[in-house]
Amino acid sequence: MARRSAPLLRRLVSASSPPALQSLTDHVGVLARRTVTYMPRPGDGAPRAVTLIPGDGIGPLVTGAVRQVMEAMHAPVYFETYDVHGDMPTVPPAIIESIRRNKVCIKGGLATPVGGGVSSLNMQLRKELDLYASLVHCSNLPGLPTRHEGVDIVVIRENTEGEYSGLEHEVVPGVVESLKVLRSVGWGRLRFMFIMIFPICYTPSFYISI
Repeated sequence: MARRSAPLLRRLVSASSPPALQSLTDHVGVLARRTVTYMPRPGDGAPRAVTLIPGDGIGPLVTGAVRQVMEAMHAPVYFETYDVHGDMPTVPPAIIESIRRNKVCIKGGLATPVGGGVSSLNMQLRKELDLYASLVHCSNLPGLPTRHEGVDIVVIRENTEGEYSGLEHEVVPGVVESLKVLRSVGWGRLRFMFIMIFPICYTPSFYISI
């Protein structure tokens, strides 16, 4: 944007009086050198690294769109991109290290392998990083017409225990036993859900499913 504006400013300079000439010339030089950003820079103002995993299927399209938005708004971030796919046996240690270091990761969907005894990379990431809660907030966007108005839904899902314990075995041929293990420490960490949803519960009766 700054580079596109520079030629116009130079044309204005050529038609300006001498006192204004130096001021506009200096401004053009600043615009040409400066990286324009429409987002506040956090902390010390240095751009922040973000781990990017495009993933499989439509993952590269979705993460690519996010990247285009970030670049269009000149967000003060840069991406550490890793080529990871669901058919890999394990998550490379470099990716875990990158996520822990950056504390932010944009991840596309990773394919889940078909077959028994295989832990998906999605599950490996959740357990390795202790991502115990999946939080989804769905609400209407102001000014955008939708079929339903006043939508404000929060979905919180336990992400590492319960059905995700992965403890299954065949007792006898044709009979499979699946154990759903929940620890008090595990579901106790989800207590923040009640703090979050309480302000949006305006009716005396509402239903919470855990």
